[in-house]
Amino acid sequence: MKTRCFLGALVLALMIPMVAGAQADRVAAEAGAEEAAKKAAPGTKPVLEVPRMNYDFGQTFMLPKYEYAFTIRNRGNADLIVEDVKPGCGCTLAKYDRVIAPGKEGKIELSVDGAKVHGEFSKAAEVKTNDPDHPQISLSISAKIIPYVNVVPEGTVYLHGRPGETIEKELTISSNEKDLDFKVLSVASNIDDKIKYSFAPDSKKGEYTVKITKDPALPIMSIYGNLIIHTNSTKMPDTNIQVHVMTKSSILLAPNVLNYGEVKFADKQGPGTPSTKVLTITRAAGKLKITNVTTSNPNFKAVLETVTPDQQYRVKVTFTPPERRTTRQTESGEMTISTNDPQEPTLKVQLVARSL
Repeated sequence: MKTRCFLGALVLALMIPMVAGAQADRVAAEAGAEEAAKKAAPGTKPVLEVPRMNYDFGQTFMLPKYEYAFTIRNRGNADLIVEDVKPGCGCTLAKYDRVIAPGKEGKIELSVDGAKVHGEFSKAAEVKTNDPDHPQISLSISAKIIPYVNVVPEGTVYLHGRPGETIEKELTISSNEKDLDFKVLSVASNIDDKIKYSFAPDSKKGEYTVKITKDPALPIMSIYGNLIIHTNSTKMPDTNIQVHVMTKSSILLAPNVLNYGEVKFADKQGPGTPSTKVLTITRAAGKLKITNVTTSNPNFKAVLETVTPDQQYRVKVTFTPPERRTTRQTESGEMTISTNDPQEPTLKVQLVARSL
C-alpha cells in the first residue's frame, strides 16, 4: 500500500513540471501570434486633413465681424481629437468640434472683431490635435478693409505751431461706394474754440476738400479733439478724424525737470551733502528777458546767470538737504521763472530730491 502511494506521488511530481511547461509554451505561442497579428494589421490612428488653412476676404468694406468656418476631416481609423485652438490675439475668438470620428468632418470657426482691426490684417490661431503626424497646425483669416469714406491723408491731423503762427491742413474726402452720388453735408468738431474749418466740392466729381486751421492766438497748450465729417453715405454717415492741436513753446528749457536723485540728508552722523543742478533757458528767435526766478521750497536756492543777452540764460539750483525725519524722505518744489514774453510770462520747473 505504501509502495503504491509512493509511486503515485512520484508520477504526479513528474507530471506537474510537464504541464506547467506546456502551459508556458502555449502562452508564449499565443503572445507571439498576437504580436505577429499586430505587425501584420495596419495601425490605428487619426489622420488630419484640412482643405483650406487660410481664408482671405480680399478687399472688403468694414464688417462687424470677419468669420469663417474651416473644415477639418479625419481620414484615419481612430477618433481625431482637437485638443486646443488658441487665437493669436484677443480680437479673435474660436469655436470648434472637439471629436471627429473616422471618415467624418468637423468645423473650426474663427471670428475676428471688426472694431479691432483696420486696413490690412491677418489673424491666426494655433490648433493642437492628437494626429501624431500633424500635432499642430495654424489657421488664419485675412482681409484688406476698405473704408466707405476715404480721407487723404489718413490718420491724425497734427496742427502744431508756435504762438501767433497760423497752421493749416487740407484733407480730401471721397467715397468708395460706386453707386453713390457722394456728398459732404456738414462738418463739426468738439474743439471749436481751438480750430476753424470749412469744406467745399473739389474739381473732381465726388471729392471734397476740408480745410482745418489752428487758432494762432492759442496759448501754450496741447489737446486732442475730433472732426466729424457728415456725408450722405447710409453705410457710414459720420467719419471721425482725430485732431491734435499744440502750441509749442518758443522757449526751450533743458532739462524740463531738475531731479537730484538720492542725496545724503543731515542726520546724527553729520550734515547733508549739497547738490547743484543747472537749467538752460534758450529762445531760438526774438528777444527774451528773465525778470525773476523763485522756488517754492527754501531748500532749493536758484541763481540766474546770463549766457547770451536777450537769448540764453543759465539757472544754477543748489539743493541743501534738511534733517532726515523719515527713512525714505522726499523733498520737492517748483521753480517759477518770470519772463517778458506775453505768451509765456511764467515758466514752471519741477524740483525733486530723495534721501539715501
